[in-house]
Amino acid sequence: MVCVHFGLTSYERKQQIETLSQRIEEHVPADEPLIVAGDFNDWLRRADKQFYQHLNLQEVFLALHGAHAKSFPSWLPVLPMDRIYFRGLQAIECKRLGPSPWHELSDHCPLLAIFKLSS
Repeated sequence: MVCVHFGLTSYERKQQIETLSQRIEEHVPADEPLIVAGDFNDWLRRADKQFYQHLNLQEVFLALHGAHAKSFPSWLPVLPMDRIYFRGLQAIECKRLGPSPWHELSDHCPLLAIFKLSS
């Protein structure tokens, strides 16, 4: 499992995805289960393609609900900034928590995902 907080500019995020993907490819076998989650600041939804191409990752909320979870700002979530990417697992459930009480704890609503190890 990897937790991230990516930058605000598109160029910075692209570089961060490439660096992260390279490190994961070097240290995590391609057939091992993997979760990469966090604040991707990716309101334009560009990370999906890069993560799928580099690491064969899919986004759990998108896979289960057909769209990304809107998680920002927590008091009125309208932007899909937070994600949970995975591979080698069976996605059981994913939901956005909030907004209450999360809007008092963070400017983002958390996502909760439940997985099962693939047989």
